[in-house]
Amino acid sequence: MPVNSRRVPSGVIAKDLIVRVAESAKSPAERTATESMIRYPFTEQEVADGVWQLTGTHDWGSGVNAVALVSGKRAFVVDNLYQPRDARRMFRMLERRGLHPEVLVNTHWHTDHTVANCLYDCPIWAHVTGPKYLREYWPSWVGDRSDPRAGGLWLKEPDHLFHRKASLDFAGEEVQLIHLPGHTPDSIGVFLPDRRIFIAGDTVMDIPFIIFGDSLQEIRSLQRVQRLRPRMIVQGHGRPCNSARLDSDIQYLRRVRNEARKARRAGLSKEVFLETPLDRVLSLARCRTLPEGCINAHRGNLEKIWTEVSAPR
Repeated sequence: MPVNSRRVPSGVIAKDLIVRVAESAKSPAERTATESMIRYPFTEQEVADGVWQLTGTHDWGSGVNAVALVSGKRAFVVDNLYQPRDARRMFRMLERRGLHPEVLVNTHWHTDHTVANCLYDCPIWAHVTGPKYLREYWPSWVGDRSDPRAGGLWLKEPDHLFHRKASLDFAGEEVQLIHLPGHTPDSIGVFLPDRRIFIAGDTVMDIPFIIFGDSLQEIRSLQRVQRLRPRMIVQGHGRPCNSARLDSDIQYLRRVRNEARKARRAGLSKEVFLETPLDRVLSLARCRTLPEGCINAHRGNLEKIWTEVSAPR
């Protein structure tokens, strides 16, 4: 998800606040994770036969990923990066290899996954709720074509929408689109059941991030991904992982929710709860592997989950 946004839905904190609170990280795990921040250049990696992970620059520190499924001269594209220069480079790479995108999928509306929709002359698939968010936030997150953030790109909305699940065919292989709300209400995943490869968007990333969504929905969606038993998960941010990692993500969210409830029962203030260190709810070993953006995400998750557990039932 992008970090240069200016507006968020009511009840959800702005990302510049996440960055500010991240600067106050105090625990050893957080200091270890924030020692350096790598801004990945554009890279291409074939992570499975005909499955290309394309990684572009992102302020998270672990880049942002798009995916191209390739068969002969045909391509099935999932997301299209964040920085316009990276998105154009990705598109030129497809052209240079003589690949013809037949389908583009937006895993969710955040503009670090949708900024270059306008370059693609093919059906664009998304969840039915996605376009309304894209229309609402594009002006403040990207701007018009003359805005430096847009890099000459413009808003193009998905035109093929679904509710719970859709099944497509690509080069004789079934490709399932599955609604997985949690990171955002419209988040979806792309599953290749024959090979058990799951392209997660931001449903699975270095650390769950739910300030635009809902922690309980994210837990349920991660559990649904577990039931698919994927042997490989291509994350929205970070390196590919496998389904064993999902237990850690689920436990992290459950522990944050539990800490929030305990703080409420003890009469602690929100400000005290927001100091909950990451290594209280996530193993120190995993904390040490996380880029700086994940510290920002944790602080945002604390705020969002405090709001969730404080809401009247």
